[in-house]
Amino acid sequence: MIRLFRAEISRLLSRRFTVIASIAVLLALSAFQLAVNNEISPPSAEQLAAAQQAYEEERQEWVEHHEEYEQECQEAGEPPENCVYEEPTLDNYTDTAAFDEIATISLQVSIYLVALAALMVAGSFIGAEYSTGSIANWLSFIPRRGPVFASKLITVVTLSALASALSAALMIGIAVGLARWYDVPVVKLAETISMGARGILVAVALAVLGFCIGLIGRHTAAAIGVLLGYLFVWFVRNAVLGGFGWAARLTPWSPEGNLSAIVSKGTTYEVPVQQLTAEGISFDYVERTISFAHGLTYWGIVLAVVIIAAALIFRKRDVS
Repeated sequence: MIRLFRAEISRLLSRRFTVIASIAVLLALSAFQLAVNNEISPPSAEQLAAAQQAYEEERQEWVEHHEEYEQECQEAGEPPENCVYEEPTLDNYTDTAAFDEIATISLQVSIYLVALAALMVAGSFIGAEYSTGSIANWLSFIPRRGPVFASKLITVVTLSALASALSAALMIGIAVGLARWYDVPVVKLAETISMGARGILVAVALAVLGFCIGLIGRHTAAAIGVLLGYLFVWFVRNAVLGGFGWAARLTPWSPEGNLSAIVSKGTTYEVPVQQLTAEGISFDYVERTISFAHGLTYWGIVLAVVIIAAALIFRKRDVS
């Protein structure tokens, strides 16, 4: 089994698609660091001057009209506490991003980008072996399908976990380095590292899913096709049908909602609720929560089902 595992790792790392995907992810994450540097660095003299001018204009507007705006708001039926227009401050125009905010955003980009790459690489890994016929040659040398399936699955799990851990460590390290360089306080570092650890679960989950889809579909394009198809469904549900309550209530049963719950250790979403008032029909939004445990349970069941299905198909299917 160990020899099989070593052979599968060598095969996966030597594939051109793996190399291209790795380079693409590294380039994307490197480019994103330019935005991170821009957000965490202090404003330049030109930016401070522009901020000062914008602040003075905004404050003058507030001095002349805030009482008028508040009165109009209250006359429209809003409670007084919702009609308070706070005085602008210069800090609103010159604040730099806090370390925990920018590190969290950078880490989330890394987590999801690596996970999507892992899905495509894993699907390509097994799908290409079917489309080229190499899986039949491989089984002629090692006719034990159970160990072959297990070694391939363990390979994609191991390498996806390693890739996610390394990218998370790189993102956190760069964020800490930039914070030290610009004298920004490093806060909530333990929480950020914990998020990176949870992100490994996301990479593993999508890698396993991609592997099983590629095996069942018997082609490299199977996993990519399923991913693109689901992105279309996601767009329709959120962009086209997002105003319907029933569409929002599907969030706890959506893959991306539960992935977010794992990454963020619980996540929230809003459900639009239609209400009949004296002025007509209005919409309010009720906040709901998806717990970390729900996300783990959801993906545990999904992966168990697809792994069992893929294993049974691999044991029984003719690979020639």
